[in-house]
Amino acid sequence: QTLQPQVQALAEALRRLADAQRGANGDQLRQFTQLGNQIRTIQGSVNNEITKLRTSKSKAQQSQQQRHLEEKDRSAFTEVLPEATSKTNLAEDAVEKCSITSEMIAAAGDDMDEVRQAVTQTEQAAQEAQKAIGEARIFLNAKQASCRRFETEKIRQEAAKEISKLQAQLQEAQNKLNP
Repeated sequence: QTLQPQVQALAEALRRLADAQRGANGDQLRQFTQLGNQIRTIQGSVNNEITKLRTSKSKAQQSQQQRHLEEKDRSAFTEVLPEATSKTNLAEDAVEKCSITSEMIAAAGDDMDEVRQAVTQTEQAAQEAQKAIGEARIFLNAKQASCRRFETEKIRQEAAKEISKLQAQLQEAQNKLNP
């Protein structure tokens, strides 16, 4: 904006020079031509600077918008991540509980009442673990789908990576539950 008046002033100077050049001849004409070339060079430089400034401004605006979108996406993901981690950890804990209760069967030895009780507790723990794994898996799949709608590729990739880790943990727990 501050260079725009200079562009207009240079254009006006060229116009006046052209008017003055009409009646000139010889040495005077050569000087007018040389001055006109200098003004055109300066005018070109000013126009180049204006173009550079516009490009820089556009890049800065795009960069600012990108940062804003990343902040928005990161904020949305950081709200989801603790719950996703919690559900995954609960599922892993339920599987571990099932594993511990299944060891009670062997520890019961020859006492059939204790064995029955241990089997019942193990079955109940296995059902609870399977339910926790299912809930966590549904939650992670839903959040993975919502993360695909993030506007920035960087956060989309980070979210996919984190959710994939949690899904791998769930799969490991599932494999432990169903050997």
